[in-house]
Amino acid sequence: MPLLSGIISLSLILLFGFLLWILFPKFLETPKYEVELSDSEFQLRKYDSFITTRVGTNGNQNEALRKGFRPLVRFIGAKERSSKKISMTVPVMQEKTSSEGNWLVSFSMPSKYSLNNLPKPTNNQLKQKIIPARLMAVIKFNGRANNDLLERKEKELRKWIAERDFLVVGLVQYYFYNDPTTPGMFRRNEVLLEVTK
Repeated sequence: MPLLSGIISLSLILLFGFLLWILFPKFLETPKYEVELSDSEFQLRKYDSFITTRVGTNGNQNEALRKGFRPLVRFIGAKERSSKKISMTVPVMQEKTSSEGNWLVSFSMPSKYSLNNLPKPTNNQLKQKIIPARLMAVIKFNGRANNDLLERKEKELRKWIAERDFLVVGLVQYYFYNDPTTPGMFRRNEVLLEVTK
C-alpha cells in the first residue's frame, strides 16, 4: 500500500511538472495585439509597437535560429553586462532578409522598457529597434517546425491573404513559443506576413 501511494504521488508530481513546463510560455509577456479577424487557424492582428533586441545570422532556418538564440539569451541573462537581468518574453522571432541565407533573430523586450532605459548590449552584433505598429496576417499551428512545415504553412497563409484581397508588404516571419525540448505536438508556432488593406 505505501508503495502504491508513493507511485501515485510521484506520478502526480511528474504530471504537474510536465503541465507546468508546457503551460509556462502562457505566463510570459508577448507583444500586444488586437485580433481584427479570426478564421480557423488564421488571424489578422493589429500589433502595437514594441522594442526588439535582434541579431543577424546566416545558414539554414534551424541553424540560423540556434545561432541567434544564444547571444540573445546571454544578453537578457546579463552574462556580458553588469545591469539587471531582463525578463524572458515569447515568442522567439525569426525573419527572412532580402539576402539569401541571412536571417534576423529577435526577442521582444518587456513593455516596461523604452529605448532610453533598456540595458544596452555589449555585444556589438546585437541591435535594438522599435518595431512600429503594423497589421499582420498569421497562421497558427503545432508541431516541430522544420523547413518543410514552415514553407507549407507560408503557402497556406499567402493563399488566405490573396483570397481576402490584402497585399503583402514584408518578408516572412516565424514565431516560436516553446523551448526546443518541448514535444512537437505541444509546440506553438506561427508564420506571419505584414499586410496592408
